[in-house]
Amino acid sequence: MLNKDIVGTEMLQDAENSQEMWENIFRNKEWGKYPPESVIRFIARNFYHKNRDEIHILELGIGTGANLWFCAREGFKVSGCEFSQSGVDRFIQRMQNENLQDKIMQIEVGDYLETLDDLQFKFNCILDVYSLAYNDFEKTKIIIEKSMNKMLTGGDFIVNYSYI
Repeated sequence: MLNKDIVGTEMLQDAENSQEMWENIFRNKEWGKYPPESVIRFIARNFYHKNRDEIHILELGIGTGANLWFCAREGFKVSGCEFSQSGVDRFIQRMQNENLQDKIMQIEVGDYLETLDDLQFKFNCILDVYSLAYNDFEKTKIIIEKSMNKMLTGGDFIVNYSYI
């Protein structure tokens, strides 16, 4: 069970146990069905006035995919990286149930320090909603650097840590 007092570095001292923790969370808990308002506002403000079918959004740590589901419903192409196969499975099932699977361009399962290298696209927007907080500082720097290399010129990187 996720304890809100656990610090990210404590959670990720042992990557295998961390993956097991996320698997348990996403397999057993109805969590993360809707995006935070800050993500909705950011996407609306920065991308609603553009041709949505040409906008490609990447999320780091998709969980069960609430943010990408919202983006796909709004007409954007989506990709993501996630540690938990269970979270990805729930996301894909939801997308299929709502006939949005054609908006999924690429999903990679595993530690996104490595899976970022497997992404075949460049992105207009990269989202991080609290996932980087669960990595140590040095790893986070590398992940951000790799992410920036996946961004199109003029792209946006949104980092959201507004959860209480």
